[in-house]
Amino acid sequence: MNKTPVYKRVLLKLSGEALLGRLRHGIDAEMCASLAQEIREIHEAGVEV
Repeated sequence: MNKTPVYKRVLLKLSGEALLGRLRHGIDAEMCASLAQEIREIHEAGVEV
């Protein structure tokens, strides 16, 4: 990831489909953990989420 954020603030829209992962229905815990980690890294880079 680029260390210099392009944006100061971002708005995320997560759909149920984004949380499916490999599953056909429900929420994939691995997918949620992966998304949470990416969001955390963005936040730690100084971007308001």
